[in-house]
Amino acid sequence: MRSMLRSIALTSAALCATAAFAADRAVVNVPFNFETHGISFPAGKYDASLSMNKNILTLRNIADPKEAIVWAVSPADETAIQKPLLMKFDDQGSTRELRTVQLGSRITSRLDAPARRHDAGSLVAQVSGQ
Repeated sequence: MRSMLRSIALTSAALCATAAFAADRAVVNVPFNFETHGISFPAGKYDASLSMNKNILTLRNIADPKEAIVWAVSPADETAIQKPLLMKFDDQGSTRELRTVQLGSRITSRLDAPARRHDAGSLVAQVSGQ
C-alpha cells in the first residue's frame, strides 16, 4: 500500500513538473511575415521560451535559429489565455507589427509603442540574425 501511495505521489509530482515546464516553452506557426522594432521576420514556426528565472523571453525561428529576438517580461494574467502562447499583432497595411507576446504567466510590454514611451523593462534586449 505504501509503495502505491509513493507511486501516486511521484506521478503527481512528475505531472506538475511537466506542466510547469510546458508553460516555459511553446512552438507557434506564424503564417505571415511580421516586424518588431523595425526588424522583419519571415512566416514560419517559432519557438518561444522563458529563461530559468522567467524574466527573459526568447522567440527563435525554428528554420533559421539565427533569427531570434529577446525581451524582458513581467507577470501577466495567465488565466486570460486559452493556450500557453499568445502573440498579438497590429495590422499596419502591408505589414503586421508584433504587439505583445505572452508565454504562460509572463508577458512583454507593448512592443509596437513609440520608442519614447518604452520603459527600461520593455526595450529589446538582443536581436540576432539579419
